[in-house]
Amino acid sequence: MKRYIVLLSLFIVALLAACSKMDEFTEHTDGKAIIYPAKLDSIRVRSGKYRIQVEGVYRASSGVSELRIYWNSKQDSMKIPVKLTGKVDTVRYLIDKLPEGPMNLEIRSVDAAGRFSVPTYVVGNVYGDRYREGLYQRVVLEQNFIAGQQLQLGLQNVSETMGFDGLRIAYRNWDSGTTDTVVRTKNQDEKIGLQRYLPGAEVSYRTVFRPDSSAIDTFMVKSTKLAVKKDNITPWYLQNYKTPFTATVYDGNRWGVLDNWMTNAAMKNHNGYGGFGSDDGGVVNIEAGWGAPAIVNGKIEQKVTLLPGKYRFFCNLSWTNYDQPPAKLVVSKANSGIPDLEQIQQAMAHADVKSDGVYFEIKEKVTVNMGMLVNFQPDHYMKINAFQINLQ
Repeated sequence: MKRYIVLLSLFIVALLAACSKMDEFTEHTDGKAIIYPAKLDSIRVRSGKYRIQVEGVYRASSGVSELRIYWNSKQDSMKIPVKLTGKVDTVRYLIDKLPEGPMNLEIRSVDAAGRFSVPTYVVGNVYGDRYREGLYQRVVLEQNFIAGQQLQLGLQNVSETMGFDGLRIAYRNWDSGTTDTVVRTKNQDEKIGLQRYLPGAEVSYRTVFRPDSSAIDTFMVKSTKLAVKKDNITPWYLQNYKTPFTATVYDGNRWGVLDNWMTNAAMKNHNGYGGFGSDDGGVVNIEAGWGAPAIVNGKIEQKVTLLPGKYRFFCNLSWTNYDQPPAKLVVSKANSGIPDLEQIQQAMAHADVKSDGVYFEIKEKVTVNMGMLVNFQPDHYMKINAFQINLQ
C-alpha cells in the first residue's frame, strides 16, 4: 500500500512540474501554440561551376512568403521571395559566385508573420579551376571510314566515376561549312560517327566532363587536333568490294554475275555468266580459255560520287597467270563509262592491275565510274579478293 502511495505522489509532482513549464511556455507565446511554415520538401542541390542550384517542392503553402538559404556558417545567406499556388509547387534557385569546394546549407521557410520553419540541412558541391586541372583528354583509339559516308571514331574506355560526358567535335563538312557539335558518349565500347565529314579535313575535339549526374554545368579540356588517317575509304564508295563477293545470278556450278557491279556482255564469257567465281567462298574471277572464249574489252564497274580529295584505287590479286597488260583499273567520267582499250586515254585515270594502283585527284564533287577493263586471250585467268580506295 505504501508503494502505491509513493508512485502516486511522484506522478502528481511530475504533473505539476509539466504544468509549470507549459505555463512558462504559453507566457512567451501569448498562450498560443507555435505555428511553423511548411518546409521545402524533396530538396536537391545540383552542383555547378562556381555556383549551385537548389531545387525543392512545396506541397502546402502554409503562408510561406520567403525562403532563406544560409551557408558559410551562416555568415552568408540569400532571401528569396516565394509565390505559391496552394498546389504542389516546384521551386529552383541559383546561388552563384561561390568558392570551390563542398557547401553546407541550412534552408528555412519564412511566412508573412516572420515565423521560420524547422531547418533542413543539405550539402552541395561547387566546382572550379581545381577540378578542371585534374581533367584529361579522352583518347581516340580507332578511325574507320564506314558505310553511310561517316568517319567513325573509337574511344578509349574510361571509368564511370570520372565524369566523362561527351566530346565537342569540330570539322569541315562536304557542304564547305564547319560542323561544331557536342556528342554525348558512353564510358565503355563507344564509337561515334562524324556525319558529312570532308575526307582529309582536320578534326579537333575537346572532352566534356560533367562532375556528377545532376550537375548543371560541364567542363572541357583544351582542344586536340586529331591526325585523321589517310586510310581505307572504300566503304564510302563501293559495294560488294571484298570477299566474300556475292552474285546477282549464279549458274549453280561456279560462275555468276557480280552483285552491285555493271558487267558487260564481253565479261560474261561463260554462257552468260562471268566476273564472279564461287572459288574461296566468292571472288572476282575472270578467265578466258579452258572451254570459254577470249575476253575483248570486258568490263566491270560501279558508278560512284566522289568528294574532293586525292585518291588511290587498287586491288588485291590472289591468283593470276596473265603476264602483261591489258588488264587495267580505270576511273572514268560517268557519262561515258569505262572506255574500250583503244580509247583508254579518254579515261580520267588508269593503271595496270598489277601496279600499285590508280592515283588521281578530284577537285570538286563528281560522279565517276570505277572498275576494270580486261582483254584476255585463252588460257589466262585472274582472281581478285578485294578492291580498295585510299585517301592520299
